[in-house]
Amino acid sequence: MSINERFLENKVVLITGAGSGFGREMAIQFAKRGASLALNDINIDGLNETKKLVLEESDTDILLVKADISNSSEVKQMAKEVFNKFDNVFVLINNAGIDGGTYKSLSASEEIYDKVMAVNVKGMWNVTKAFFRKMKGQRQFRPVRAKIINIASCAGTNNGINPFIGIYSVSKAAVIAFTKLWALELGSSDITVNAISPGVFLTPIYKNDPNLIRQFLKSRGVKLPINRIGKARWVAELALFLASPMADYITGQNLILDGGMTVSINKL
Repeated sequence: MSINERFLENKVVLITGAGSGFGREMAIQFAKRGASLALNDINIDGLNETKKLVLEESDTDILLVKADISNSSEVKQMAKEVFNKFDNVFVLINNAGIDGGTYKSLSASEEIYDKVMAVNVKGMWNVTKAFFRKMKGQRQFRPVRAKIINIASCAGTNNGINPFIGIYSVSKAAVIAFTKLWALELGSSDITVNAISPGVFLTPIYKNDPNLIRQFLKSRGVKLPINRIGKARWVAELALFLASPMADYITGQNLILDGGMTVSINKL
């Protein structure tokens, strides 16, 4: 099946955590496919840089919204701003997240636990809760009215759960669980919900430092069958596939993008 290169024309894509990393790259790539953008982050300087980079390659409408997604009042205000400017949100990408440091779950402080779960889990829930009702009413789009894409992590999968990053692992397992739950809850409204679980990628979580990633992998005895560190562009391209008509019958899935890392555990 071939699709129009600008298959997102007249459709709005909302991306949280768009001030850097995966969120920034997704903004750039989605704009190239014709999408208008609503970009959220707590870092307005990062958002302005993302907007600049998007407009260097695409001519599109962009709304920047500074909001802390762990704060439901700020998220509700964000929803008002988005729908004051745009008449739809066809793709909601729950991307914002924090790592929480390298602590075993029972060694982490209550403050670390609360912060990681507030952003990675409650934040995603806040955003989806604030937008899903209007997305359900988008009857102008057929056969799918809207799509939700959650950025999880291999750390939340059965093979990837890691005591070295305990609370983060738990939070991303919750993201995957919510993905499956929302697919069940929203399927009858013609909304698909899927997750992407990246492995080790050059992102701010790893300080964009490949040496730090290699050190981390070595310390955990992990080998990559495809021995390359991931690029943010690859996550953006998988998200584009999920947003496209080719994925209209896919829902409730967690797509693992890790170069084979999770299947290699204890095997290489």
